[in-house]
Amino acid sequence: MGGNAESGPAHGPRARRCKRSRGPDGSRGPMPGMAFAKRRLRWRLLREGYSAHLPARQQRRVIALAFRRWAEVAPLSFHEDTSSPDTEIDIRLGFGTGRHLGCPWLFDGPGGELAHTAQPGEIHLDDDEPFNLPLSDHGVALHEIGHVLGLPHLTSPSSVMNPLYPTSGGTMELDWQDRRAIQELYGQCEGPFDAVFDWVRKGPSVQQGEPVIWFSTYFLRGGQYWLYENRRGRPRRGDPRSLEQGWRGLPAGGIDAYLHIWTTDIDRVYFFKGTQYWRYNSEAGQTFTQDPMGLQYPQRISDGFPGIAGPLDTVVFLHHLHLVYFFKGHQVWGYNVSSQQVQEGFPKSLEDVFPALVTNDHPRGNLDAAYYSYSHRALFLIKGLYFWEVSTRGSGKQPLHHNVLLPHRRLAEQWKDLCEIHPSTEH
Repeated sequence: MGGNAESGPAHGPRARRCKRSRGPDGSRGPMPGMAFAKRRLRWRLLREGYSAHLPARQQRRVIALAFRRWAEVAPLSFHEDTSSPDTEIDIRLGFGTGRHLGCPWLFDGPGGELAHTAQPGEIHLDDDEPFNLPLSDHGVALHEIGHVLGLPHLTSPSSVMNPLYPTSGGTMELDWQDRRAIQELYGQCEGPFDAVFDWVRKGPSVQQGEPVIWFSTYFLRGGQYWLYENRRGRPRRGDPRSLEQGWRGLPAGGIDAYLHIWTTDIDRVYFFKGTQYWRYNSEAGQTFTQDPMGLQYPQRISDGFPGIAGPLDTVVFLHHLHLVYFFKGHQVWGYNVSSQQVQEGFPKSLEDVFPALVTNDHPRGNLDAAYYSYSHRALFLIKGLYFWEVSTRGSGKQPLHHNVLLPHRRLAEQWKDLCEIHPSTEH
């Protein structure tokens, strides 16, 4: 995107100043200072800038999807606005050929320049190019939106902001350098979660006396969820999705807790909300209305788990102990799944069960989630924007201590890019 910004002829209510982009030929990125000072941005496909080769609805949809790719990795929201005055729109887009949209730079026909950005906040795409594939898939719209948001060209070969980005063939992804670069400008996505858990499936074979397991990690907030790809260190593309898409039959608006009890004799999944709980039928992909034992759902928590009363903050099953921890306020209940009763000596205070390694570095109570991670082979206590890893080994001069809490860390440091998508960003 080399060249200097210069004034073009007036077109509509404001003069447009264009900077050229030659796409794959490796020219320079946008001038400094193009990043927006706000995170909620409005965009519009210009009335005079629709493509002659794609249906109008498809054009708007694929542009919205390209915006969504950036919203999935940074705390930004993009809203299509078709009614406000042009001067109130942050990012304007349009197709054109030759001399177009009041811009002094002419497009050069098929096979040359693909698009260019304008200052402030304008993207022009050459309608002589074969934009018959979704724009979000061949990278042009993603690349140009990145520039308008303030990104320069990047060096990673798989970066959508690389000057030699692909223009067709395959689906474009934002790679690690794209994600880190946009977060340097706008920050990381952060927020509390209602539940965090590994969805575990057991295998028939045995290793060292333990069943082989497969698992996926999920983060739930309100009516949305993210599937976190641990090996890639990021959520699945296209997340978050509605809770109903993942688990049919759960109460509207989200849940308080999730519990999977799995032993040699038991394999049951439960969800908790308020004073009730639901048993989940994994084979059917929905909650039971009546389970094989004839129990109707939802059930009262106190009926299914004697000695435990809702509402609960969170729940976790520790397979190696055959013990369920129920958390409520400042207290913890240890529930034995074999005897189906609360362990002697419980409830206990959260600080007694999980003492802090560092004085006063403790969540105290009212947890958002307790999460046993099979990736990290560790239990985490989560509250607000922070988590505490549970260790049994102590540290430095500290003596060995069962269930000691290591110093807190930010969730966004460990589990990245868990960004909430505003409904109007989804288009």
